[in-house]
Amino acid sequence: LVSDPHVTATPAEWAAQQEFMKQAGEQFEELHRSVNSLRQVKKQIDTYNESLKNVQEAKDFVKMGKDLNKKIDAWENNLIEPRSKNFQDVINSPNKLNSEFLQIRGVADQHDPRLTKGVKDRSQDIQNEWAKFKMQMNQLIEKDIADYNRVFKEKNMPALMPEKKDAVINN
Repeated sequence: LVSDPHVTATPAEWAAQQEFMKQAGEQFEELHRSVNSLRQVKKQIDTYNESLKNVQEAKDFVKMGKDLNKKIDAWENNLIEPRSKNFQDVINSPNKLNSEFLQIRGVADQHDPRLTKGVKDRSQDIQNEWAKFKMQMNQLIEKDIADYNRVFKEKNMPALMPEKKDAVINN
């Protein structure tokens, strides 16, 4: 490929553009891996809550799980728009941080590789926001999920809980 002769970018500027795009893509992927990881936690909590919903001794534990899921949902809703199901939903729902990463990457992916001050500044804003949400995620993991696990152990919850009324015993 031959560069546009009207663009007087240096090899270092081309390299900087590629590094910028790589970093934005990696942060986008990290954001989505983090969301998926906490979604798995939510599924586990939902499974325990469903199994324990009729166990009187576990009522406070079930509530703790529901509260934790609400915290995870609030965190996730700042990062992605879970209501978006198709390409037209972006009209009805605001963009979230994941879209900001894609937007800044798209702006930088131009035939002129020189990154503008605006792109660099906006990228820094987005990275700072992601850092804030990573801290919140770490708080969820290190405090809230750890507390949930501690209570789980203290209550000596069974790992498997079949409903006895539905159990079938064949002799």
